[in-house]
Amino acid sequence: MLSFAKEKCVNCKICEEVCSFRFGDVINPKVAAIRIGREEGRWGTPYAMVCDLCTGLDTQECIAACPEEALILTNGVIFWDEEKCTLCEDCVDACPQRGVAYDDSEPGRINICDLCGGEPLCIEWCPEEVITL
Repeated sequence: MLSFAKEKCVNCKICEEVCSFRFGDVINPKVAAIRIGREEGRWGTPYAMVCDLCTGLDTQECIAACPEEALILTNGVIFWDEEKCTLCEDCVDACPQRGVAYDDSEPGRINICDLCGGEPLCIEWCPEEVITL
């Protein structure tokens, strides 16, 4: 499970950039599986929007919302099954963390944190060591 130390975050958004590049070989933070927001506007406290922050909860709302069972929870990580997915975006709308992203590039896909196969790039590239596993 990822941890986010909001008091250390400087809002550089490098985590968003490397995450989006990992999914689509292009820097496009709007389709990253992690996004950084700010409470109370431009200078407020930063917070992370990433799927992995809810894996400790009893229910993963994105999984429950998927009519095709295209999201699978395995060992605490949610995986997207491209073959089952119809790109309805119900999982995107259902995520309370806003950590599920729809990438409308060709072909379309759902981007959801899978911890980069065990070596999260957001952790590796964060200059302030804000994100930990």
